[in-house]
Amino acid sequence: MKHLWIIYILLSLLLGGCTSTTKDHDEATAELTILSEEFFPLSFMENGNISGQATEVVRELMARTGTAGDIRILPWEEGLRAVQEKPNIALFSTTMTQKRKKQLQWVGPITVLDTNLYAVRGSGIRINTLEDARRVDRIATVADYYSEQMLKQEGFTNLKSHVNEKDAVQSLLRGEAQLMMGSNITLPAVLEKQQATMDALENVFTVSTDMTYISFSREIAPERVARWQEALDAMKRDGRFNEIYARWLPGEIPPGIVQLVTEEYPPITFMRDGRPAGFVTDMVREIAKRNAIPDNVRLTSWKNAYNMALLHPNVVLFSADRTPEREELFHWVGPVGRNSAILFAKKGSGIRITTLQEAREVGAIATTTDWFTEQYLKREGFTNLVSSKAPVDNVKQLMNGEVQLSIFTNLTIPEIVKEAGYSMDDLEPVYTVTHSDFYIAISRGTPAETVERWRNTLNELKRDGTFEKIYRSYLPQAELNDLIDER
Repeated sequence: MKHLWIIYILLSLLLGGCTSTTKDHDEATAELTILSEEFFPLSFMENGNISGQATEVVRELMARTGTAGDIRILPWEEGLRAVQEKPNIALFSTTMTQKRKKQLQWVGPITVLDTNLYAVRGSGIRINTLEDARRVDRIATVADYYSEQMLKQEGFTNLKSHVNEKDAVQSLLRGEAQLMMGSNITLPAVLEKQQATMDALENVFTVSTDMTYISFSREIAPERVARWQEALDAMKRDGRFNEIYARWLPGEIPPGIVQLVTEEYPPITFMRDGRPAGFVTDMVREIAKRNAIPDNVRLTSWKNAYNMALLHPNVVLFSADRTPEREELFHWVGPVGRNSAILFAKKGSGIRITTLQEAREVGAIATTTDWFTEQYLKREGFTNLVSSKAPVDNVKQLMNGEVQLSIFTNLTIPEIVKEAGYSMDDLEPVYTVTHSDFYIAISRGTPAETVERWRNTLNELKRDGTFEKIYRSYLPQAELNDLIDER
């Protein structure tokens, strides 16, 4: 009897383990209801079948994860309500927002939706900042589109509104407008209907960026969602994802596992010969190269880049000053540079500042919205700040007498003053507010091992001389001992 009892226990353990394994397998491969909306070229009906870039990606992931289920097209609001309220639902292509981020589970990104400023190819128009776009005569927009509203909120007064994208494109092609606001996703189809292609246009500046994902019901096991993410990352590593992307969205940069975003902030980051450059850009490229990360650097406005890093995981934002307000918002890699925040006055103004308190007492100080210099002065209790979205406005306000002081960093002010149409001889420094280091910022939600690899690789650059070589190629006289010794 004793032997029979032992055999019974062993069989129970064995069968119990099999039952558990079977259950885990069933949960991992259980049928999902997979939904999307009609949105060419991501998902759409063609000859009775659902096709499109995002659809192909999802089908590949279903095969790789052994997932059964059908893909169905529904109106967007129905699909979103289903994934929020029902179990075993997956919805693509879902744009991540701060509100949705907490309601659902996410796999992606699978598509980048850019709102861009386009010019006719060969026009010679170069737009490095939104301020540059204000200077053109006309920008073609579509009435009541989000993109038009965005520019209006930014104070643009050179917009030429049209009833639809077709009319906006024609206005651009006929030369009635110098730029057009459009989407990288919808514009190719609009051009095709007019017997034209994207070769006729060129993207000269990205105003805003959204990334779409496959979203999953909260009730689905997180381990299952993680397997989908692992499968997507594998697709990106083995080239299958890029192959699909290039077929449907030729000429577009596919979203990698890691996204690299920056702004126009010379000599740290800027556009040169149609490609992002700058000494921190070059450092980021070298780190990415050593970690087999594709070079997908996107140059956009600071606001757009910053918001991407706040919202999405696996976003590398550079460069950023490490301030108390930002400390818990990002992971920090660096420092990669050092600068000084300085209050400048108009040459010959006679203004003398020896303390922060004296600066608080002047009539007005021009600052740039959301820059660390503005955040610093606010933290120090300044109430006499005049905030502008474009740093060149700070120079103009100073020279026009609208403000008595403007705050800039020593590294970036020469280019900003030049862009505003003045020279450094027109200004004079009156008080150094602070010295600070700037960093590569990596978004929260990024795996800890990814952040650690970036930190370790930057230290390698400092040890093997690459860091100094890159830095001095832009700023030959820079003092780097403290930056390199901090590795």
